[in-house]
Amino acid sequence: MSVNESVSRIVTGSGVILAGTLIGMLLDIIIKGVLTSYLSPTDFGTYSLALTIISITGAVATLGLHEGVPRYIAYFRGRHEEHNIPELIISAILMGLIAGMLSMLVSPLLFERLAGEGFDIQGKILSVVRIMIFAIPFTILLNLSVAIYRGFDRTSVNMYFYNIVRPVSLLGFASAAVFLGVSLKGVVFADLLSMVFTFGVMSVYFIKKPPIKPEWKLKFSEPTKKLIRYSFPLLISATLLNLMTWTDTIMLGYFKSAEVVGVYSAVYPLVGFLSLIISSMGFVYIPVTSKLWGENRTEPLGSIYAIMTKWCFLLTFPVFALMFAYPDIVLTKIYGADYAGGATVLRILALGFVTNSYFGFNYHTIMASGDSDFLMKCSVTSAGINAVLNFILIPQYGMIGAAAASSVSFASIEVLMTLRAWRSQHMHPFTPMYRRLTLIGAVLVVGMFTAREMLPLSGASWEYAAFMVVYFAAIRYAKVLDEMEMDMVNGIKKTIVQNMGILLAQALKTPGLKL
Repeated sequence: MSVNESVSRIVTGSGVILAGTLIGMLLDIIIKGVLTSYLSPTDFGTYSLALTIISITGAVATLGLHEGVPRYIAYFRGRHEEHNIPELIISAILMGLIAGMLSMLVSPLLFERLAGEGFDIQGKILSVVRIMIFAIPFTILLNLSVAIYRGFDRTSVNMYFYNIVRPVSLLGFASAAVFLGVSLKGVVFADLLSMVFTFGVMSVYFIKKPPIKPEWKLKFSEPTKKLIRYSFPLLISATLLNLMTWTDTIMLGYFKSAEVVGVYSAVYPLVGFLSLIISSMGFVYIPVTSKLWGENRTEPLGSIYAIMTKWCFLLTFPVFALMFAYPDIVLTKIYGADYAGGATVLRILALGFVTNSYFGFNYHTIMASGDSDFLMKCSVTSAGINAVLNFILIPQYGMIGAAAASSVSFASIEVLMTLRAWRSQHMHPFTPMYRRLTLIGAVLVVGMFTAREMLPLSGASWEYAAFMVVYFAAIRYAKVLDEMEMDMVNGIKKTIVQNMGILLAQALKTPGLKL
């Protein structure tokens, strides 16, 4: 597979993933609107806390297999060792099921021990957790099914089930629960039914359109050992990265008021938009590059890494510029004037989190190479930096200190991974054209920031539209994309439009079964 073919496959697939993500976000907003209009703030808060606990439990119980499975399936395909794949799939499913069953037993007991004498004295959250805990095995199997298809380059399956079937079914069951006037537990049961329904549809799809001819032979040999060795560090890494986001909130709550926590908790999720592009591209990037590793064709990887990083940052930069230059206006339009005080926090967080896109696919490249141990070490280092800086900065600087701690810790992990990719694989994204793009971005942000301070700008839509025109004109004039890339962009646009039309037509034929 050439560089052009690989880049085209990654961008085309990520376009579908991004569209699915946006559809899922829209449906999630609608679902929350239905639930908040029916449930009291207390009940909705109870439901949200229980959902968070289940999400954490499910993430741990997946054991990092949702990342390990697609990597090794693609890797074995590249090495023409397809005979190892059935064992890999069976082992992953069995390990996921065992972990899911154990978590169903342990999680409620652990939560009762930790929180029963604290903020859940009356046991309301625990009663909801005891219902939702039954969703964990179905969630794990759904995650692993999507991961298996991902390893075979069928990444659109993620959109079908996570962005369409799951939220649409949840909206349907939740609306029925609201119509029937059930209690909070009834709403929670509707959520559980939605997950069971989604898993049922996935099971039918898996049987009718299996990614590989099933060989149900139970054995645990070298492929399983490799999967475990690879996936466990990723579990530690993901857990530590999640802990970093909780550390800010917990320490803010300890040192500062609930109002400060509320503002910070509202601002923090917004920087997630800076990771939409790289998350969508990364979902396809890993199986594509893992297959190249399996084929022992590492020559194109450096070019793929550099091109995809440049495109990712090019598309992400306008969102960063908006958050950095107009943070108060962004917060006021989304949350109201009461949250405008978090403008500096948003600016600092945006500056730190945009490094994810700027340094690009270092994490994904290291993951595709099989070096998951280093990713775990990076996470440990970053989590340690985050905890120490929070402890030092929050007492004096409050949420600004928390934002600075998060930004520094997340930026540090990006630097470490980029250095690793360079030292071990001699890959980096900083081509002359990328350095040109960096200069354009820096000049435009400084220009926007200076103009905002010196001129009576209001943050109106036309001002941002003018920035976009200048930005893309500068990119075209400076030839940040060469002629070959421009041809690739035009071809990819046509392919994405055609694929989206086909996928949506298939999805609308029947609900789930003929996807």
